Amino acid sequence: MSIKVKTLLRSQELWDLVEYGFADILEPDEEEEKRLKETKKNDAKALFIIQQAILDSIFSRIVVAATLNEVWLILQKEYQGDSKVIVVKL
Repeated sequence: MSIKVKTLLRSQELWDLVEYGFADILEPDEEEEKRLKETKKNDAKALFIIQQAILDSIFSRIVVAATLNEVWLILQKEYQGDSKVIVVKL
């Protein structure tokens, strides 16, 4: 699943949001506000794509996440486990 989601998000130019997320700007000027609004829109778009791609049993685990970056971390842990589990699997 990870490879398919990565490919889909990269094709939509949304992968940077997964890796880096975004930061709210406290007092944005007009240009920054437009950029922030577009970034939040893309974050929501990517969240929608992921929500459509996962099983309902997993959806209940990501519903608490507010950003794409948070969702991705949850999914990584769900499918790959934390670093200790990964070492044990190897």
